[in-house]
Amino acid sequence: MLIFAIFTYKHYMLHPVPMLLNYIIWTPDQVLFELGFFKVRWYSLMIISAFLSGRMLLSYFFKKEGRPVEDVDKFSLYILIACLVGARLGEVIFYDPIRYLKSPLEAIFPIELTPKFQIVGYKGLSYHGALIGGFVGAFLYANYNINFSLYPFRLKLVKQKKMGQSFLWILTPLAFGVMMGFFVRIGNFINSEIIGTPTHSQYGVIFAKHVVEDLSNSLPAIQSVRVLKNNTAEYDTIKGYPPIIVECTFAGVGVEEEAIKRFIENRLRSYLRASHVKEHIYVPSDSPLDYTITRNKKSQYIVDVKAFGIPRHPVQLYESFSYLLTLIVLFAWWYYKGATIRDGMIAGVAATICYSFRFLFEFFKDPFNVLIPGKYPITMGHMLSLLTVMAGIIVLIIIYRLPNNKKQVRINQ
Repeated sequence: MLIFAIFTYKHYMLHPVPMLLNYIIWTPDQVLFELGFFKVRWYSLMIISAFLSGRMLLSYFFKKEGRPVEDVDKFSLYILIACLVGARLGEVIFYDPIRYLKSPLEAIFPIELTPKFQIVGYKGLSYHGALIGGFVGAFLYANYNINFSLYPFRLKLVKQKKMGQSFLWILTPLAFGVMMGFFVRIGNFINSEIIGTPTHSQYGVIFAKHVVEDLSNSLPAIQSVRVLKNNTAEYDTIKGYPPIIVECTFAGVGVEEEAIKRFIENRLRSYLRASHVKEHIYVPSDSPLDYTITRNKKSQYIVDVKAFGIPRHPVQLYESFSYLLTLIVLFAWWYYKGATIRDGMIAGVAATICYSFRFLFEFFKDPFNVLIPGKYPITMGHMLSLLTVMAGIIVLIIIYRLPNNKKQVRINQ
């Protein structure tokens, strides 16, 4: 996947207008299923899958290492809470501090106060923040016992080291759990979040979901929208974008065709050329809108607007694959050589490898929170990934400087 990404990036730089053959138009439904007001979303399913899979792996790890399996629930709770708090604080501190300084309640609670009060959920979570939170949670678990109750409210921190579960030892299951984040990146892909930069590779993805939803919701006259491949048209000769059709089905039956045309020329034309739409769909501004009007069996008007899609790197999948591959390799290393591997070494290697990949993939992401602008902008994601790689290297240096107390025999299964 990494080699593919590098090849397509270089190919784009040398050949800006190739033919795209296998691009994907991505318009999935975020909701897996719903029962009345209860909805199960794909992203939530990915979060749950990451947690349950991680817990199963932790149970196996504790059992194979000869530690009490009943401690897994306590360890999982420490890490879960620490990661959630860290992920939220990371989003607030690293990516949007000014906004949350003006409205600190929005940083703490899943609400918006302006322009009106509403419950919106936590819209931003930082993977780097979650990593820092997990690191703190592992330290607390290994060295302290936390007594907490809601009624009466009590929070007491007692220093008490876990027997046979040092901080360096606990970093290995933490690393395995963090790499389960490959599920989360799949959820980001389903939600069309963290999109990549435009690409002219044959396997780019046109993230049209938000355009379809926004177009359907913002223009009441339109009942449904589909984005389809246009196999009969030519590619854009200047930008090399593939041809697509934006198919709009109108709700009204007794509407005159002239009214439909006026609607298209005014509101629909203006919408398709809005800045947030132009990230995914390209409609030349120097030419009239190209469209056809037909009717379906229900006598509803169907308007097919000819446009061009903007394929982007599915960078979420690049990152997901890198986490999964690293997890498989390091887990196999631990499985076969765990008795001879120093405590914490797997965590140091995982941080170094995963976030080296992450640093590279930042160049394929749509730039966000740019620190150093330019042709290849350096973002906050670059800096945080680089710091994580350095932290991984420091952990490895510290481990090598410490005496090796690991037994040189393999732990029996």
